[in-house]
Amino acid sequence: MRWFVLLLIGLAGCTPTTGLKQVDSMAALHVSRPVMQFSLAGRMSVRTPDQSYSGTLSWTRQAGEDTLLLSGPLGQGAAEIHRHDGRVLLKSADGSEIAEESEEQLMQRLLGLRLPLDGMVYWFSGLPRPGIGFQAGVDPQGRVGSLDQDGWHIEYSKYRRYGESWRPGRIVAKQGAALEFRFVLDQWEAL
Repeated sequence: MRWFVLLLIGLAGCTPTTGLKQVDSMAALHVSRPVMQFSLAGRMSVRTPDQSYSGTLSWTRQAGEDTLLLSGPLGQGAAEIHRHDGRVLLKSADGSEIAEESEEQLMQRLLGLRLPLDGMVYWFSGLPRPGIGFQAGVDPQGRVGSLDQDGWHIEYSKYRRYGESWRPGRIVAKQGAALEFRFVLDQWEAL
């Protein structure tokens, strides 16, 4: 179960990416807010100093409810994280459950880190979390190519257009040398 929590934390990135204009304010980015109700699916991998994991992630966010489905290769070791009515529940493949009042409390309890799903919505959209200092590298099209925030360095590439918005097709997030998360977006849909 611990590796699934590491996968989630990886979703939550320190040197600037070459060729990007550096900015440190939301006004300098000229970007809109992310879509807050969506369904996404993709492939991910997480590397720690001791282990590496790979699998898939499906995340549906609609009407104040989040459901994240995480699974390893060939569907092994599936886990589900569900947030609804102010509660967060982690169900693992072995049937065990852990409940908390918030996803931040769940992550704090399991790994000693606080990471909100609301903030990850911004990071998956290629944007900094609001209200927290950051440094970003912006590509010639005005999209974020790199982001340093909350002790993470995140690099975005292979942007693709989905309806009226652009989504990074590849995300690589690092927290020092201790944790690296890679995500390749296969599907995204606004709900």
